[in-house]
Amino acid sequence: MKRLRTLTLLLATMVAAPTLLHAQIIKGELFVGGNLTQVDGDECYGFKKFGVHAGAGALIPITRFMDVGLEVLYNQKGAYKKNAYVSNSTYPYAYNLKLNYAEIPLMLYLTDKDMVSVGIGVSYGRIVGIDEKNDGVSTGIALGDGKLHWRENEEDMPDISHVSQLDELSEIVYKTFPDTVYVSSVVANSNSYRANDFNICADLRFRIWEGLHAELRYQYSLRPIRTRMFYEDANLVLANQIRLQYNNSITLRVVYIFNEHRSKSNREAAKK
Repeated sequence: MKRLRTLTLLLATMVAAPTLLHAQIIKGELFVGGNLTQVDGDECYGFKKFGVHAGAGALIPITRFMDVGLEVLYNQKGAYKKNAYVSNSTYPYAYNLKLNYAEIPLMLYLTDKDMVSVGIGVSYGRIVGIDEKNDGVSTGIALGDGKLHWRENEEDMPDISHVSQLDELSEIVYKTFPDTVYVSSVVANSNSYRANDFNICADLRFRIWEGLHAELRYQYSLRPIRTRMFYEDANLVLANQIRLQYNNSITLRVVYIFNEHRSKSNREAAKK
């Protein structure tokens, strides 16, 4: 939350200090739209989870064709599947994951003829709400490091938090516990998601009329939000594979930009 407060203060400072930008006018932005999302690595395929996308930002002119954008968003992500939770298994579960983020993207936009803009950037997101359900029943998922751990006391145990392959995990387990029958008897599946998520963002923005724009954004996590072990059986005994999970989202939003004409007029006047 400290990072979120710091970046929010930075946004407010930039909005209050247009004189620092050589007669350019900072343009305010309002965003409203929706997300189609999935979580890669959860065995539930397709952009089937709908989420709300809304917020505000500042667009800072750098040159005639280049702007830097800083946004503060409420962004809903997650995954959804009506039938099998794990493909080709005995799991009969429907699955519904909701991940609500307070998110701060930093974007660089290049604009052609004041009509089309292409943007690229990064974003920092912090989970402010989380809910995971199997067949409508909450799993009690929490926030944490999102990694695999030993079931017993981890002191003097080999580190397994970095493991992403089942063969590697099995080798570590059977060296540590030679009499173990099942990996799952000594390894706890991740019961947490990482609270922080860093994404790469790519945008395509079109002017509709005056300050009104339509924008398509694609986002993908730069690091796993969770490490999950999947099983061949419904009793969670026979480990099948380990998957690293990433947020994967497509956003369609409407953008309204304030001060566009004033910013353009100041820019032209500065040339004279």
